[in-house]
Parts: sequence; C-alpha cells; structure tokens
Amino acid sequence: MRCHGRRSALFAVAVVAAIVAAAAAAEVVHDGRRTYIVHCSHAAMPSEFAAHGDWYASSLQSVSGGAAEVIYTYDTLLHGYSARLTRAEARALEAQPGVLLVNPETRYELHTTRTPEFLGLDRAEALFPESNTASDVIVGVLDTGVWPERPSYDDAGFGPVPAGWKGKCEGGSDFNSSACNRKLIGARYFLAGYEASKGPVDTTKESRSPRDNDGHGTHTSSTAAGSAVRGADLLGYASGTAKGMAPRARVATYKVCWVGGCFSSDILKGMEVAVADGARVQKGFVVRDAGGAGMVLANTAANGEELVADAHILPGAGVGEKAGNAMRTYASSDPKPTANIVFAGTKVGIQPSPVVAAFSSRGPNTVTPGILKPDLIAPGVNILAAWSGSVGPSGIAGDDRRTSFNIISGTSMSCPHVSGLAALLRAAHQDWSPAAIRSALMTTAYAAYPNGDGLLDVATERAATPLDMGAGHVDPSKAVDPGLVYDLTAADYLDFLCAIEYEPAQIAALTKHSSDHCSPNRTYSVAALNYPSFSATFPAAGGTEKHTRTLTNVGKPGTYKVTAAAAAGGTAIKVSVEPSTLSFSKVG
Repeated sequence: MRCHGRRSALFAVAVVAAIVAAAAAAEVVHDGRRTYIVHCSHAAMPSEFAAHGDWYASSLQSVSGGAAEVIYTYDTLLHGYSARLTRAEARALEAQPGVLLVNPETRYELHTTRTPEFLGLDRAEALFPESNTASDVIVGVLDTGVWPERPSYDDAGFGPVPAGWKGKCEGGSDFNSSACNRKLIGARYFLAGYEASKGPVDTTKESRSPRDNDGHGTHTSSTAAGSAVRGADLLGYASGTAKGMAPRARVATYKVCWVGGCFSSDILKGMEVAVADGARVQKGFVVRDAGGAGMVLANTAANGEELVADAHILPGAGVGEKAGNAMRTYASSDPKPTANIVFAGTKVGIQPSPVVAAFSSRGPNTVTPGILKPDLIAPGVNILAAWSGSVGPSGIAGDDRRTSFNIISGTSMSCPHVSGLAALLRAAHQDWSPAAIRSALMTTAYAAYPNGDGLLDVATERAATPLDMGAGHVDPSKAVDPGLVYDLTAADYLDFLCAIEYEPAQIAALTKHSSDHCSPNRTYSVAALNYPSFSATFPAAGGTEKHTRTLTNVGKPGTYKVTAAAAAGGTAIKVSVEPSTLSFSKVG
C-alpha cells in the first residue's frame, strides 16, 4: 500500500470483512464441474509461449480436451487463472510443472449516525487535517455495488479526480457510466465467476451493472467515506447528519456479490482490478398474514439484552431476553393480556456505551492461537447509512417502502468504520505501512469506561475479555499519535508462514516468488511475529512462553516505561518485560 510522490493516493480496499463475514457456503457443482483457482509460478512459463494467457489456455486444454475455458486470469494478487474443472482435471493440472496450487472456489454470503461524533471525529479535525481536505485518499469497497444517486456521494467541494487514478465507471442495466463524479470516482462489476457457476444473472431481480439492488454495498461504502448529509433518517428515526468515517475521501465500488452469493473468483478479480485502478500500493410477513397488527421480538439467550433496530413490515418492538421472558410469563398467566407501548423517539448518549455486541466476532484464534483475535472492536450496531433504492429497508421482497437511508447492524458495519479510519491515518501519515496503521489503531484502543469498569459484553452481561474485544474499542483521536508502533515487513510475514509450516508451494502462491522459502537452518516461531498483541496458552501443569517484539518510534523523543499485570480472578500468571524502559531520541 506504499505510494510514492508528494501527495500520494491511498487506496484502502474494504474487502473480505465487508463482503464476507459469514461461513463459506456449499460448493456449486453441475455437470461434474466446479470452479477452481489455479495458482501458477510466473517465472515457470515455458519458453514456447509468448504470454502467460497462452500458457494457461494450453495447460487447460491439455487436461480438459477443450471442455473447460478460462474464466479470469490473475496477474497482481496472484499469478494464474480460474476455470471450471472436474476433480480429475484439477488433480492432473496440479501435477503439471509450474502449477503451484489448484484450490476449489468458495462461495460466501454477506453478513449482515452518529458514530463519527461517538468516535470523537467531530472534535478531532486538528488531529486529522486530512479528514476534511485529503481527497487524494480513495476508499475502495468490494460488495453489492452502489446506488450513486444518494446524497452520500455528492461531490460538492471536491477537486479533480487524482491524476494517478486509472479506474472507470462502467455502464450497464439501470446504471449510466455518467453516474460517477468527483466523489464516486469508480464503479465496476464482476460476474463471470457467478455466471459460470449459477448461470446468467436474473435481470428481473438485480441489475447487470454496478447498481446496488441489495443495499449492503451502498451502506458499507457510505459508512466508510460518505459525504455529510443533513437531515438523514430512517422513517423519522435517528434523524441527524449522516457522514462516513472519511467524508472527504473518494469512493470506488466493485460489485462482486449477487443474489446467489459472492464467488471467490469474482472477488479475486475485483481485488486485482481495484489494485490496478489506483493502488500502487464491508418474520413480519408471517405475522401479517396471520392477522397480526404488530409484533414484539424478544431476544434469546444468545443475544441477551442487546437491541438491534431492524426494519420490519409491521410495527414492531424489540426487547431483551429478560423482558421477553417476563412478557411470556405474563401472557401465559392472564387470559386477556394487554400492554401499552410508549414511543420515546430516538435517544442518544445511552450508557454504558460502547458495549461488545452479541454477534461480534470472537476468539480464540483457532488457526494460530499465539496471535490474539479479534484485533479490536468498532461501531457495528444500529448504523444509519445510505441505502439502495431497489429494496425496502427490511430487505424483504414484499416491502414496497423506499428509503434513502437504513439502519442495519453486523460486522459488515464495523469494517467500513475501521476502513475509513485507516484512510484517515494514512492521509495523516503517508509513510506509514499497513502494519503501522493497524498497530496505531490497536495500541490506542480503550478497554474500560472512564470510571474504570471494563467494557460490557452484552452477550454475557459481564466485563468483556480480550477474547471478546481484542485490544478494545477503536479511538481515532489517539491513534493519530500513538507514539510507538509495531511495524512489519514482507520478510516478517514470510517468517510467520514458515512458523506455521506452510509448504513451499503455498508460500510461493502467496508471495508470487518461487525463491521465497523457509531455511532449514533457522528456527521459526509464531511468537516472534511483531504483532501488537499476543496470546499465551499453557498446559495444566504450567509453563513458560517468550514473545519478542520490536517497537518503532513515530512520535516525539521520549522515554517509555512498561508495566504488566495479569487479569484478576484467573490463574496466577507472572508477566515480565525486558527491558522495562525504552528511550527514543528521534523518529524511527
């Protein structure tokens, strides 16, 4: 993500977490074929081929006899292509020289304001001078597309599009190529992978274009970088000014998700094009049909007392588990139960706040337990942002209402908040690496309220643990000046892959260099990864772990003293840090 030049552009792509926060769906197989992603060694192309595309086509022909065709070729994030193959063809292809890996495609499902003020950005303009002026920052979003007519994409006050921008605005059904402007500077769509698996897009349900017929993409992109819109509300609720985390940033959208899901072949191609563009480098019908006039939705134990403001076909009220249990007890004990509902409108400043949502992603990290997950938490409950004009606020097919904004919740809402904040940090510190930005966000996060109590986990109604919230809740006003950061290089990540025992072909597929490999003369350790946090696991009999970290000074000269303490109430753990004092005389 490092760019060169006096005013370089950051292309902060809000990928994966914004698109895909749910488990992979079942594979799509018909005629004995499914889509595979073929990773090739760029340097291993036989000399008789003039271009890699010719090599890919020839290798595919050799195993399929012409029955398979290349869907996409990939040249940036990986070298290779995607194609629909039988299992036998995939195995035969993987055995060919120069082919590193052949992986089956995955289909993903989407997981589904006042947060700038809540995060302190309204008071931090002096800290983030770029948050209102740095329109060189470009936030790219791979999702369900965009509804460009929403005022969140108003380009008033924006200068010309950055000179280094190579993207474009693709036209299509219900979407004119002139829909982009100086705010929404790019819109593309990718469906070859989808159509290879599912057949042609049903244009009676969604547009064969960047047009967002779902709402998810419009919501996430406007959350990350939407322009300020006064008087935004959902059906009269949550009225105020809606704006993204980086309202002066540009937006580029890449539609890779369709009614049938998000296919990894399309996602990869969307990411490839995103990088090339600008990167040098988010019940009601049943009740109604039964004659009901309204409904009360009570949480189960899984969601506890957390209340999420979903839109419904009928008037509805949401209550926590305790209130729901009390209401059910009353309703079953009285032959004519009655109740009054008093509407108090939109309330802000509810305490305690923030809290860890019941649906929030949690640890431990099952892949590499030594790396603590999650990293941090950010706003993701009841988020007001722009919405598609193709679907009602409830998302149900029979909902004929149309709104410019909607309130939805999910990890997909947290992702664009953090993506927007990352864009702000990169605009303020253009020489910071992605790892430094992550470190700044994590090390300045807070895990307690001003009174000293730990942040509440609404799923358990107890204080959240690091496995619930990671480093804590993001605090952008402090992240801009973290003092010290835990930085990482490509070599550090290679060492990490060696520590988790990746095979040479897997490493080459990720680094795109066949020369990258693990040395048999070195000992690699996950504990050595210079990550801003770590997790230690001990056997019942006890033990000792050592984690090594390197700190880089990005602030003023100063001296830092380390204190460490184990959480109260748990097994006795002794923590020591050496050295306990660090002094820096300059940046670096």
